[in-house]
Amino acid sequence: MKKILLILPAFFLVFNVVAQQTEHYTQYEYNQFAFNPAVAGTKACIDIRTGYRFQWVGIDGAPQTGFINAHAPLRFSKKNRNSFGPKHGIGGQIKRDAFGPFSFLQLEVAYALHVPLNRNWNLSFGTSLGLKQANIDAAALTTEVTDPLVPNSSQSFIVFPDGKFGLWLADKKTYIGFSIHNLYGQTMKSIGTDSDFQRHFYLTAGRSFKLQNKWSVIPSFFLLKTKNTPFDFHLSAVVDLDNKVSFGLGLRRTDAITAQIRVKLFNFISIGYSFDFVISKLGGNMWYTHEITGGFNSCSNYGNSNSTDCPAFE
Repeated sequence: MKKILLILPAFFLVFNVVAQQTEHYTQYEYNQFAFNPAVAGTKACIDIRTGYRFQWVGIDGAPQTGFINAHAPLRFSKKNRNSFGPKHGIGGQIKRDAFGPFSFLQLEVAYALHVPLNRNWNLSFGTSLGLKQANIDAAALTTEVTDPLVPNSSQSFIVFPDGKFGLWLADKKTYIGFSIHNLYGQTMKSIGTDSDFQRHFYLTAGRSFKLQNKWSVIPSFFLLKTKNTPFDFHLSAVVDLDNKVSFGLGLRRTDAITAQIRVKLFNFISIGYSFDFVISKLGGNMWYTHEITGGFNSCSNYGNSNSTDCPAFE
């Protein structure tokens, strides 16, 4: 129960505009659409991603995140895929975050416009619109003294609208993405007038470098900034064998060293696992983070094992 008491202040700090309000993914390279709506339709076919993240295993009420998302181009014929000109993409995702007695269910749909700059580079613009359902389980709240900030009954309410905007620039070896979350800055008035969702700014980039015998290395970074928090970043490098097997290491600011492995089966199914070794003061109690992901794309139906115009994030 003491662990819950330690977690509660952190939550209320989040909604007093001093902390980050969105989830982390260690395998961000392979889940770019979760952060950037401009990625919708960048692949040649339907792409589906799902996963679950267990953060700080061993702490009661530690964050857990589950998600499923999908996106696709609006036209599927080979003629349209190979033609030079603007293209469109759509997508959607469902995500659930749980943190102690608090949970959020988020649903959103996305649209993206892809404009070719030349035969190699494409610039994409994307936006998404959705809603969040917030839940507070008052039965799980315990405090040593009466606190007016802590509700005495369970609550559930809807936050609408919730929106994102994104830009995506990519060729077959390089990608650069920028996105903004919580566009409308909605406030959860049931908790308090200061419990607003802060805008989050994401910047990510990566490049694939060919080695020998179908091997390649893909360094990348993931940067996050909010108004009242310092820069949060994740640096990583993935070694890939012919887009079939990949493994990599990374560093998330001063918080964790990460490791991941991913296997692709039958050209259209992928399975990934990552592990975060906490190196901050929190790690003194040997708490770890696990992330399991799965992916599916239908590009094998077209006889094409490379399901994306940018293999650096396939």
